[in-house]
Amino acid sequence: MQIKNFIQKTYLDSFRGVSKEVWLIALVQLINRSGMMVLPFLSLYLTKDLEWSLSMAAIAGTSFGLGSLVSSILGGYLSDRYPLFKIMLFALIGGGICFILLTWITSFIAFVIWVFITTTVADILRPAAMGAVSEFSDETNLTRGISLLRMAINLGFAVGPFFGGFLIENIGYQFIFIADGVTCILAGFLLLYFFNDKMSLQLNRDIDGKKFDPKLKNPPPFLDFKFMLFLFFNMVMLIMFFQLFHTIPLFFTEVFHLTESEIGKFFMMNGLLICLTEMPIIYYFEKRKMAYRPMVWGACLIGTSFLFLIFGTPHFLLTIILFNVVISIGEIINFPFISTISILRAKEDNKGLYIGFMTTMFSLAFLLAPLAFMPFVESIGYKVVWISCCVLSLISALALYLLKPSFEHS
Repeated sequence: MQIKNFIQKTYLDSFRGVSKEVWLIALVQLINRSGMMVLPFLSLYLTKDLEWSLSMAAIAGTSFGLGSLVSSILGGYLSDRYPLFKIMLFALIGGGICFILLTWITSFIAFVIWVFITTTVADILRPAAMGAVSEFSDETNLTRGISLLRMAINLGFAVGPFFGGFLIENIGYQFIFIADGVTCILAGFLLLYFFNDKMSLQLNRDIDGKKFDPKLKNPPPFLDFKFMLFLFFNMVMLIMFFQLFHTIPLFFTEVFHLTESEIGKFFMMNGLLICLTEMPIIYYFEKRKMAYRPMVWGACLIGTSFLFLIFGTPHFLLTIILFNVVISIGEIINFPFISTISILRAKEDNKGLYIGFMTTMFSLAFLLAPLAFMPFVESIGYKVVWISCCVLSLISALALYLLKPSFEHS
């Protein structure tokens, strides 16, 4: 009976109150991210299939992050000026075509350039999607709207690497680019089907089409010193977290001797854990009007998770499970609140810029993540990498805690 009451009162209630439009945006993201097969296997594809060095693979991964960085700035700028759903449609269709074309590009320079173009096009989706969620949400359900979007992305991310590992082992690496592209294009057509009547919706415009004064009355985020410090220390922590997509797959392959299919199952476990637990956890904090403290706790957990890779356990499978559970919980209570705090910090006439700077911070972290450790793994060893990730994450958490008095809605 207690379990039944928990499901009815806590779990199901966490999904109530989110608008139909946010659900539909999340569904589009679910379809889009179900094809997310390239990123988890990119370093393995470049080093094993194309036989590039770790430094070359790091440069390609950096190009991926650089494109995402440019698209975050561009997406935030465009979201304040052009219809959100048209930006999303361009990102999905254009990004899908770009991913498909990556199938036939194998030379180093051409691959690096095209990866940059692909992510620049595809990732302008993120600021626009976040802006659309904020337009169909209020302060009582904003974090849950963001979490629902993340839940869809993570569910897709749970499916994508699983099938990606299967396709690699049975067909080859190249097919994952085609699968990723096709799902992007399919998501674009679904977006057009669901939101054809709202294609003119812009950020800072109410649902009935009433525009706000377009003149900038409030300063841009780069003049908000405390906010820029907030982004900087989160970025440092995220560089450590994003080793999940760069050095950790290599570590699993070289030290634990996992296959691509088994690494795909690891990412599937990560995505499913987030999907099953994030909404009720966020609902718990949202009811108590807590945002800042959980974000700091999440940064601490992300740092702590690397302790399991440093010291290990008697069985490598237990090490992987413990690491996965702790870093997933850290992600759950950190990522959504970074977005919420950033949106609430903004004013009506610069919300797109704040969202753009926040997504830029994520992109910059992803850009720097492969350069931070991958070129040096062979010389310094994995244990030094994991110690560095743990210490720097915890320092970032402490710095964010000290910034807390400067932020409201905490």
